[in-house]
Amino acid sequence: MVKKHHDWKSGAVLEEHSQRKHKILAEYFRRYLKERCKNPRSRRFRLAILDGFCGGGYYKNDHQGSPVIFVKTLLETVKEINIDRGAQNMPMVDVECMMILNDCDPNAISEVRKALAPFEAEAKEEDSHVQLLTEYYTGQFETRVDHFRDRIEAKRFNNVICFLDQYGSSKVRRRTITNLMYSRKSVEIFLTYAIESLIAFLNQHDPNLLKKQLQHLELDANALEFSQELLSQQQWLGTAERIVFSCFCQCAPYVTPFAVNNPKGWSYWFMHFANQYRARQVYNDVLHNNSCEQAHFGKSGLKMLSHDPDNSSLYLFDMDGRRKALEQLPDDIARVIAEGGDTIRMGTFYETIYNETPAHSDDINTAIMENPDLEVLTPDERERRVPNRISLDDTLRLRKQRSFSFLHSSNRK
Repeated sequence: MVKKHHDWKSGAVLEEHSQRKHKILAEYFRRYLKERCKNPRSRRFRLAILDGFCGGGYYKNDHQGSPVIFVKTLLETVKEINIDRGAQNMPMVDVECMMILNDCDPNAISEVRKALAPFEAEAKEEDSHVQLLTEYYTGQFETRVDHFRDRIEAKRFNNVICFLDQYGSSKVRRRTITNLMYSRKSVEIFLTYAIESLIAFLNQHDPNLLKKQLQHLELDANALEFSQELLSQQQWLGTAERIVFSCFCQCAPYVTPFAVNNPKGWSYWFMHFANQYRARQVYNDVLHNNSCEQAHFGKSGLKMLSHDPDNSSLYLFDMDGRRKALEQLPDDIARVIAEGGDTIRMGTFYETIYNETPAHSDDINTAIMENPDLEVLTPDERERRVPNRISLDDTLRLRKQRSFSFLHSSNRK
């Protein structure tokens, strides 16, 4: 893919797929801050943000770039959090945030300094409860990533968000993703990936694997042409999703391989990596709040990447998708419990399933409660009756007396 240059001084154009990414990023970061600051005893939260391809801060028509999104959302959300805390007579929380901004274009760094100046001034106000430390760098991301990681470690930030909005697929190595993921205690990474570049890479380095992955579409990897007709096929979306996941599944415990939704041609992937299931759970819920921004083709319940033509469909994180998920989830969940015996702790259950489902957390809990073959027990052995009261310390168990439909499905396995 040809390297793309933006004219930051006169105004760069923000493409539609990037607008979709930025919308998701803004809402997720807001949810992230609220989640991490919700403990009523918390008085301080420390976070490092690494934006490896930061750009100039603003695009044409005042569209916000990622650095502005991060800082603006940070200031607004901390203020919102502390207003809520004050209303409940809880102590204020102070957030210390280190931002590392890098771009290979010196003009981008010059512009982003100007763009962030008002926000940096706002952060210095006494009532902002935000301490902002911003560092600016100019260079190729891969040549500087070790320095960035060392800076974060030297400052002892254990909570890290990396936003790697590369163009194409060649600017960030998979090994770098893995190294960043395990560099600190709590790391989350957002990565933009172009499927055409990934296919070209696999065709060069592992052609046999690629041929196997494409064979059901009757495509020859050596003669693969990325026509609009191919890229807009739902089957192609499902195939590409499995290829992306298989390439990155070893990089982190939880990998979200969904494409930026574009029915005219699914070619950009906006991926989320996390080392805790709760991050994936919140990310799924954010996607449902922004329905149709990302797309999945496969199962709506668990085992979302299973190649099952009869149960595969386009899932756009909308109400139609949620209805489909509620049809698949009860049987899927019961099957997961049965495969492990008949009992599992709720926290362990979530850890087990969340790398393989696009479902909303409410739909998973509802499916559990509505399944006649399942019961949720509190630590003192009382049965839960309401989905939103389910706790991580609860126990999910198959009932002793099971329905005919469960026994029938078990016999078919």
